[in-house]
Amino acid sequence: MLCFQKLPRLQILVFTFFLSLSFATEDSAKNIEPSLSVDELALTSWLDSQEENMLTLLQRITNINSGTLNKKGVREVSNIFSQELRSLGFMMSRLPGNFIEMPSCPGSNYNIDVTDHLLAQKEGAGNDYF
Repeated sequence: MLCFQKLPRLQILVFTFFLSLSFATEDSAKNIEPSLSVDELALTSWLDSQEENMLTLLQRITNINSGTLNKKGVREVSNIFSQELRSLGFMMSRLPGNFIEMPSCPGSNYNIDVTDHLLAQKEGAGNDYF
């Protein structure tokens, strides 16, 4: 147990100040941040449970060399996202990329082979959960 008689006045004042801050912060947070709804609590709980899976997927896609000019790597990342989105009920399609000549670079043979675009579509009103 803390003996206030042995503490100098300044220490008591500082202790009291920080103790009051802890109560004020807790009360302030309750007033400022609204309570989460049942659906929001369920969502945040599910997200917390999926953290390891999300980090594994993030590591997997970031370890693929998918720079703009690496068509094979971009396609590999696209295939991963396609698989993930299909598992959520999306219909997947691709829009073919084009070969773009760059005439603004005189004296160079600089052209861009643009990869296909991945398109995801899901039927619904737009306000339903997956």
